[in-house]
Amino acid sequence: MGSVGKSRSSRGPRAEARGGFTLIELAIATSILMIGLVSVLSASSRMHSLRQSTRERTLAQNAMRSMAERMHATAHGFADDPGTWAAEVLATFAPGGALGDHFEVEGLTEIDGQPVGSLWIGQDETETDAGLGLELGLPRDLDGDGEASHTDVSAGARLLPVVLTLRWRGERGVHQMRHGFYLMAYG
Repeated sequence: MGSVGKSRSSRGPRAEARGGFTLIELAIATSILMIGLVSVLSASSRMHSLRQSTRERTLAQNAMRSMAERMHATAHGFADDPGTWAAEVLATFAPGGALGDHFEVEGLTEIDGQPVGSLWIGQDETETDAGLGLELGLPRDLDGDGEASHTDVSAGARLLPVVLTLRWRGERGVHQMRHGFYLMAYG
């Protein structure tokens, strides 16, 4: 019996206390766990924001593509009479026209009550890319007379420059997307 008692006492009180965690060890473990948790939450928040921004951009690109296709199809339908083609396109898509020069984009938030989408149709052959802020190859002969000097070709244009602009309030602030192309009178 003496040897059993001696064996316990030879380990000492310090060895017996090592059965659990100390307060410092718990504090360190908790700190490490909290840092990991904050990192995971931060990454998750950034992923959500990125996913939302990607969704917004996809909606905007699809709206641009859809409106451009709609305008091409509509303009092609007016190609029967080259003398009235430009006037019909403008009567449809200009301010106050049948379809107007603004359009909504479902899923994107407008700014200050203004529709997300707007369009501009050029009628001035002397307009420049620099003035427009977009590369379209302007100035350009729009009515086919060999000169790019008329300031209003709305009566006889065979080619019309178009700029679609989308502005919306998104996950990361205000965004804008622009797309330029030409409508052509076929026939």
